[in-house]
Formats: sequence, C-alpha cells, structure tokens
Amino acid sequence: MKKHALRSWIVSLAVVTLLSFVSLGSAYAGEAEKKLALELTHLVMPKDVYNALLDQLMTNMGASMQQAGAKVSARDASKLKAVVAEVLPYDELVQWNVEIYAGKFTADELKELIKFYGTPVGKKAAKLLPEISGEVGKKVGTVIVQRMPAAMKKAGIQ
Repeated sequence: MKKHALRSWIVSLAVVTLLSFVSLGSAYAGEAEKKLALELTHLVMPKDVYNALLDQLMTNMGASMQQAGAKVSARDASKLKAVVAEVLPYDELVQWNVEIYAGKFTADELKELIKFYGTPVGKKAAKLLPEISGEVGKKVGTVIVQRMPAAMKKAGIQ
C-alpha cells in the first residue's frame, strides 16, 4: 500500500470518527445521568452494532483508499479492521457515548430514550444506525467530490 494512500486513509478515518463521535459533553453531568447514559449506550450500541460500525467504516475507508489509488488486499483489509478495532476499542467508544449523552440529556430525558430504544422500533433503529450513517457518509463523500471544484472556483479558491 502506498504511504500517501495510507496517510489519506488515516486522515479520512480521523475525520469520519470526529464527525461521528466527537462532541463536547457537560463536565457537570451527575452520576445518575452517567448511569442512565451507560444503560442507553448499551441499548444503542451493543457489541454487534459496534462490529457493524467497524464493517461500515471499513467499507467507506476501502472506497476512499481505492479513490486515492491504494490497492488493498483482502489480507490487508482484514488487518486494517483489526487495527481500527484496536484504535477505537468498544469500551472506549462506550465511555465516550456515556460522557456525551450524560452531558447533553437530563436523567428524565435519558429515561425516555432508554424506553424508546427498548422497543422493537428503537432496537431496529439502533441496529440500522451504522448502515444509515454509512449510506449518508457515502452520499456526502460523492456530493462533495462532485460539487467542491465549482464551489471553490466560485469562492475564488484555487
């Protein structure tokens, strides 16, 4: 794999990760909110949803790497998934979610979310979220590539 393509892939992964997960939670979240946020996170992102998220990231990153000119073998793709899992471990993602949810929602709001995600529709929504996010990300990537040159020219950016 070319170093430039790998570097582009890593930058893309960082951007996707930041857009997907980074948000500043309140430092003032109480223990009740954190406990409820943990319960919610396990409903929204059980381990199988995390694995689906990794699969979706790998699909998107594989497409990005190919566009950048990198050739990734099936063996390297498998290794890359293991690397991403190491870099973004499930337990750490759970903790980030807890911090963010606890900082953005009250205990009562978290209880309502837990109630929803405990329903069949809520479970379906949680399970499909990585796929939905991946499809949206794919469309965003396509549209940006198509529209950026004209928009940059219009703005006077060379």
